[in-house]
Amino acid sequence: MKKILGAVTFFLFIFSNSFAEEKKAISKFNGTYTYSHFCTNEPEPKYDGSRFIIEDGVISNDKGGGGRWDIKKYKLNKKGNLSIQAQRKDRKYKIKGKLEIEGQKIEGKLLAKRYSKNGDYEKNCDIVFTKVGDLPEKISFDDDRKVTEIKVTSKNVYHEISLLKDEGKKQKIRVELRNLDNLSNGLIIVLPSSTPNMDDEKFYEKQVSEFGFATAIVFGAEPRYQKKFTGSYTSSMIMYDAIATINAVSKKFDKPKEVILIASSTGALAIFKAGWQDYIDKYPAMSLISKGFMINAACPDRFEADFNKDLQLIAVNGTWDDSTPGSICKNLKDTENFKNIHLLAYSGGHHFESPMYPPTKFISNSLTLLPNCSINYKNNLYQIIKKRDGSSEWDAETKGYGKDQREWLGNNCIKSGATQGYEEYSANMFWEDMRSYLVDKIEIEKLKGYIK
Repeated sequence: MKKILGAVTFFLFIFSNSFAEEKKAISKFNGTYTYSHFCTNEPEPKYDGSRFIIEDGVISNDKGGGGRWDIKKYKLNKKGNLSIQAQRKDRKYKIKGKLEIEGQKIEGKLLAKRYSKNGDYEKNCDIVFTKVGDLPEKISFDDDRKVTEIKVTSKNVYHEISLLKDEGKKQKIRVELRNLDNLSNGLIIVLPSSTPNMDDEKFYEKQVSEFGFATAIVFGAEPRYQKKFTGSYTSSMIMYDAIATINAVSKKFDKPKEVILIASSTGALAIFKAGWQDYIDKYPAMSLISKGFMINAACPDRFEADFNKDLQLIAVNGTWDDSTPGSICKNLKDTENFKNIHLLAYSGGHHFESPMYPPTKFISNSLTLLPNCSINYKNNLYQIIKKRDGSSEWDAETKGYGKDQREWLGNNCIKSGATQGYEEYSANMFWEDMRSYLVDKIEIEKLKGYIK
């Protein structure tokens, strides 16, 4: 019996050592990878903003940007041989190839087959994986606070005019509420950007959870999202989701003393709409909104309609951000009608504030809009999108909204290449500034990130 136990123990020792060595050998491929893929008869590379994460041989997708890769099976060995079976939208993929290490660079030129929805045909694709950063920092959102989940009835208002007219199909969305005992002090609502990946928003809520307010996270993208830069989830919908949340909380619990909005990118453009007087007149719940933090602030170049002077908007940008440049909000602020827009700037690029991203670097495949086209609103709230070189524009009042507009936008305004990533020092400074402003009531001009 002792001999048998000794043999088993020896086997387990050898096995565990072998496993540890294999894991160590594979760990050299650990990191965050962007990808692009070229399929037959599709000359333009496909890139949707999501990233693949490889950690000790485990392959996952962060489902960011226009992602939603659902990985079914995967395999990676110590030589870099890789195979993945996955689904994106309604298409199935089988991917094979090898990751190659050249100095500090890791890249894999892979082959794939993409199958149609019905499986009746397939396309051959070339896929490129490129390591762009280390493993993302793991943030724990676990805490012992009570979470109250409610369903809110919102609407699919696709653009500014449908929001003004309250037109659109009703849509149920999920909202998580915390710290409801503090509702009499006010409610901080964290809104999505444009995707169902809510890691940033959960992180935002955790930063403000000790400020003495009730908090809400709105999961409005979940039931609507298709891909980034489409009409599937718009800034107008995000604004309507905020209105619906305020109404629901006021009805089910109590009317908050004030409402503070926080959101990034597309969500930041939604917050800008909180100041539109035509909307405030239409939706009384908006009168409770006192402040809005527009993180990675996206501002229009021009707004000609009435703008509420009491709402305090704080535009927050990284000084290196070439995706949502802070200069656009500054130019708007410097006009006569927008003295209640305040500017905060911190060293870093797009998403300098979020540890959900790897350290700052230029991402060649990151999609941008505002550096290429300006967003403008007429006094009747219709939108005009203009190419910054002056060569073309889309006036929604005369040309309409819908598929044609989105195709024009994609062909003329969506480009690739932006600086983004987490900057810990700058992020800490920003969250300290927010606390100083909301909790300690420090004048905004005295905050560390304030610029004129």
